[in-house]
Amino acid sequence: MDQRLLSLGLPEILEEPERLAELNDEQIDLLATIRDEAADALESDESNAELIDTIYLAHMTLASALFLRAIASDVPVPDLPAAQVIARGWGGGLLLSCDADAVREIIAPRATLDVLTKAGLPAKADPELTFSMPPTRLADTIELADDDVDDASSKEFFSTFWKIGQTDDGDVVCIDERADCAVVVLDAEWGFYAQQFVNSSVGHLLQCLEAWRVLEQDDANEVDEAIERFERAVDRIDPRALTEGAFWSDVLAMLEEEED
Repeated sequence: MDQRLLSLGLPEILEEPERLAELNDEQIDLLATIRDEAADALESDESNAELIDTIYLAHMTLASALFLRAIASDVPVPDLPAAQVIARGWGGGLLLSCDADAVREIIAPRATLDVLTKAGLPAKADPELTFSMPPTRLADTIELADDDVDDASSKEFFSTFWKIGQTDDGDVVCIDERADCAVVVLDAEWGFYAQQFVNSSVGHLLQCLEAWRVLEQDDANEVDEAIERFERAVDRIDPRALTEGAFWSDVLAMLEEEED
């Protein structure tokens, strides 16, 4: 294993969420550097198991640290309006909701359950997302590890995720009971173990989707101004959604790169 990973406390730190959430910017950058260097080296040595392990450990640690940093952020999350008010603020297509019986097993705040049952989510929404109701247990929809030890740990890890949608790349969008039903994306390329923070709740997600829809219809002469308005809207709706590595933060970075 790369000695720099050992200096960061790997692999033990992966079992210590508090330490992961406290990794500083320099350590986060180091993880990204190690991963990228190992990935470059792997191109000329594709069967190198040590490089593969280094990439996996660095990436999983980086993803987990950024996700936990967003969850543990002390930035206040704005309160949601009533679910019916959020629904009226949606200007896109029909919202799909579900009845109360369909969500009775989800351990979630009342506001989340209200959005799922009294507002809902669109069947399709940009940026390239699809949703389905009611939420389904992720552990029931993906193939878990075969051997007894890995199977048990996989079931434990995925037991608190409820799938509400997916990306065009096949990543799944879930609410996570462990994180007070924050919305997360689980990366299919990494076996759905790599988590990315999206929003503090499904209600905040719907509001951000509306902000994106407004951005797409913005006929401003200056694209930069439209992007800035979108960023301000997301910051007003759910400032944690703009933390480093979060879904909407990455979307903004992509927009700014395309504009440049």
